[in-house]
Amino acid sequence: MSLNRFKDRILVCDMDGTLLDSKQKVSPTNLDAIRRFVQGGGFFTLATGRDEKAIAPFMELLPVNLPVIIYNGAALYDFKKDKILWCSWLPDSVRETVQELMIRFPELGVMVFKRSSIYFLKENYYTDALIQRDSVEPHYASIDEIPLPWTKVILAWDPECHKKQMENHLDSLKLPFRHVYSQPDFIEFLNNEATKGTALSQLSKLTGIPKSHIVSMGDNMNDLEMIQYAGAGIAVSNAHEDLKKCADLCCCHHEENAVAQVIDWMETGKI
Repeated sequence: MSLNRFKDRILVCDMDGTLLDSKQKVSPTNLDAIRRFVQGGGFFTLATGRDEKAIAPFMELLPVNLPVIIYNGAALYDFKKDKILWCSWLPDSVRETVQELMIRFPELGVMVFKRSSIYFLKENYYTDALIQRDSVEPHYASIDEIPLPWTKVILAWDPECHKKQMENHLDSLKLPFRHVYSQPDFIEFLNNEATKGTALSQLSKLTGIPKSHIVSMGDNMNDLEMIQYAGAGIAVSNAHEDLKKCADLCCCHHEENAVAQVIDWMETGKI
C-alpha cells in the first residue's frame, strides 16, 4: 500500500453512538485506525451535536486535522484558530415557541445553547443524564435573560412522550425552523439551514475536496443530510432504521470498532 493511500480523502464521523462506545470512550482499535488513516494522507474530523467545550478533551486524543462540525451542523469550528468559520443560528421567534412548550408540557426538560454556554430552563431526568455524560457546566437563567440569537434548543423528555405528544404538536405549529431527533429522548430545534450535511458542504468548499472523496458515518436522524451528502454515507448497525435505508453501506455496531472497519474498507477499496 502507498504511504499516501488515503490522500485527499475525508472521513467525518458522528460521536455518540458511532465513534464512542457506551462508556464515552474511543476504543484503541478505532484510535489506531484513525491514526493510520491520517498518517496515510487522510483528513479526519467530527460531526456532533456537542459544543466546542464538550469535545475539547477528545481533540487532545484524536488526530483531527480539519475544522469540526458542531451543534448538529449549526457551525463549523476551527480549533487551531479558535474561530467559527461558518454558522447558522436560530431565528428569534424560537423564544416564543419555547415559552409555549414549557407551559403546555410542564415535565419537559429544556436546554438552550448559546455558543459554548448551555442554559437549563427546565431540568428533568434526561437533562441530568446529559450533564453527567458530557461533564457539562450548566448555566441558569430565565428565558428572557438568554441573549439572542440562540445556537440550538434541546427538548429532553421520555421517548414515548415525544412520540405520542411532542411530534404531533410540533408538526401542527408549522415552525420557521427545523426539529430533529439527535437521540430518542432529545428533539432539537435548529435553523432550517443548520444540518450536518450543509456544514459538510461548507467544509468541502473550504478544503477543495469534492464530496465524491468524502466518507461520513452516523447513527441517528440528525446524521441524515451528512450521510446523503457524502460520496459514501455509512450507517452503523445500531443506527436508526430510517437512516440505514438512506445509507450507501452499513457497518458493524459502534461497540465493535465501526470506524476501524470503515477505514479498512477504504484501504481495501470496498469504498
